Amino acid sequence: MIYLAIFGAKLLEVSISTVRLVLTSRGNRIAASLLSAVEITIWLIITSRVLLGLNEDPFMAVAFGLAFACGIFLGIFIEDKLALGLAQIEVIAGFDEAKVITAKMREAGYGVTTFDCEGLEGKKQAVVLKVQRKDVPATVALLKEYEHLFVTVTDIRKLSRGSIKRHIVPGM
Repeated sequence: MIYLAIFGAKLLEVSISTVRLVLTSRGNRIAASLLSAVEITIWLIITSRVLLGLNEDPFMAVAFGLAFACGIFLGIFIEDKLALGLAQIEVIAGFDEAKVITAKMREAGYGVTTFDCEGLEGKKQAVVLKVQRKDVPATVALLKEYEHLFVTVTDIRKLSRGSIKRHIVPGM
């Protein structure tokens, strides 16, 4: 029973830690600070329990270590499902495809910026969208029907000026 308690507490602590690190990197100070208080409290309790009982029961360390690895995995999974923040989707396409994509995205409610660029195969057009991270999978799915696109998705730490509508992807 003690192994399960150690595993569960450490899993929770590391999951919180992983989400907190992502929030910190995105500049979300308040949420990160609140999570850090919970995280350090759990860490202090569970670490002291393991260290005090380690001589009598070294398998506590095994439960502790396994939970650490699983906690990182779970924390990344949770953060991915929360999909907090913003992302930029940049599509490089031929002029004709870019024109169609731009019209389709604007019709769907996206703010779209375009500019001319040049690639290995000549002149192209870039189509740039700023979206909620929650909308990235559905937005990229809208692009699947077009061939010969170069699509990148990057996280945005901070956006100054402008606006982004929430959940503008049809069916969301």
